[in-house]
Amino acid sequence: MSTSISAGVEIDSWYRAYGARLRGATKRMLGNLDDAEDALHDAFVAAFRSYERYDGGDPYPWLHRIATRKALNILAARRPGVGRVISGRAEPSAEDQALDRIATRELAAMIHTEPAVALHVIGGFRFREVGERLDTPLATAATRIRRGKRRLRDHLKATLSAFPESRPA
Repeated sequence: MSTSISAGVEIDSWYRAYGARLRGATKRMLGNLDDAEDALHDAFVAAFRSYERYDGGDPYPWLHRIATRKALNILAARRPGVGRVISGRAEPSAEDQALDRIATRELAAMIHTEPAVALHVIGGFRFREVGERLDTPLATAATRIRRGKRRLRDHLKATLSAFPESRPA
């Protein structure tokens, strides 16, 4: 049996075993079933495509992380202009374009590494709602948000220090 066929068979069995649970998790994050289904579909397609990176063992944590990232991408897409640096000029300068690329890249990295911050900042969810969507206690969600925001702020300060004239007054 070829690798892609065996991967497909295994992913199919995982979908039957974990699909409902992952659908519930993505629905809690996104707030509606249609978006949750989209995130779930994208997650299983991504799992199939990256099957060779699966290290064995319990597949649920791996699938949950993929589904969480897909759901956060959907949340980010709902917020137009997130990651955009606005200078107030009619045409952005090369520096503004560079800052825009940095902000967009940092936002994408934050979505994948700090899901609690992404849900809070991008999704507009309160600490309690973040905890519910990530299936974690309120205190854990609050701690993750505070720590993540601190790390993101420190990282952005360091990144933007390369552009001293662009820092806010």
